[in-house]
Amino acid sequence: MNKFEQSGVIDNEIVNKLNQLETISYKDSLTGLWGKNYLSEQIDNIIGGEKNSGTLFVVDIDGFSRINEEFGHIMGDACLVRLAGVLNNSFRDRDITARISGDEFGVFITGNLTYKDVNGISAKLLNSAKEGLASMNLGREITVSIGVARASVNGGDFLSLYKKAEEALRTSKKNGKNDYTIAEEDLSGKKGVDTEADMKVVKNLISERNKPNGAFKVEYEEFKHIFQFISRNSSRQETGIDIILFTISKKDGKMIDPISISEAMFNLENVIKISLRIGDVATKYSSCQYLVMLIGTKEAKTEDIANRVIKNYQTFADKYDIIVKYDIDSDILSKG
Repeated sequence: MNKFEQSGVIDNEIVNKLNQLETISYKDSLTGLWGKNYLSEQIDNIIGGEKNSGTLFVVDIDGFSRINEEFGHIMGDACLVRLAGVLNNSFRDRDITARISGDEFGVFITGNLTYKDVNGISAKLLNSAKEGLASMNLGREITVSIGVARASVNGGDFLSLYKKAEEALRTSKKNGKNDYTIAEEDLSGKKGVDTEADMKVVKNLISERNKPNGAFKVEYEEFKHIFQFISRNSSRQETGIDIILFTISKKDGKMIDPISISEAMFNLENVIKISLRIGDVATKYSSCQYLVMLIGTKEAKTEDIANRVIKNYQTFADKYDIIVKYDIDSDILSKG
């Protein structure tokens, strides 16, 4: 029985509405695909149970940042929607197709696929993606790269499987892109583990070269992980966290059209990044809201920072005939 039906007093219409809202919460608002949380839950349920079989394909658009830079974020979003359509048309209804983050997508196929199956699916997907993205008419070829990992030899949960698929995806990128790589499964032929080489790889993965100015922009799930990490260490050090929620709205209270809100949020993101310190963290919270985490900042300073963002954004606010409001939760750790 669905959790919304357990009370026995809610009528069918309300139950249906609540079920719809629950489904929507798992969906990616731009592409209509499932989100990362749904993909993660379903994979954990499938390969963590008796079946313990399935294959994860991680698909990433090659050079996506350059598309945004050259043609704008609206065209970038259009490319994401087009690729989502290609994935929907390339797989069965029972396969799980999701947008993981940014320009990265995931497809999970249940059951035992042979190497021949995986190679065939990957090669076909490379061609389908190239053909589908060619219709964007950007004057140059747009391709994708793919990383593939099979359960249970690559992991018995989503995180393990995703990690192996990501490693395979990076190999595809290094091999010149527009390629697919199947994660290594049989390590028996290795004579030993080169820990020094592994440590160099780890350092390359976690180090940040060419550090940009301003705030550190992350996805919402990463934002939560950072907050939780600092919370765990708060007892050992006096580190407070202030949270600012910026919200865009029309002056007359009406809805903002999708194109304007996309442009307005893109500009707000850039203003926030240049207005904050390198140690601060920012994430897009909704289609019209941005969330900022200030670490080790006093309350009065936090309000100054929020007002600085509003001031720096004023030109864009006037352009789109919008206003930006903010809410502050100061020293949130001390309230836990």
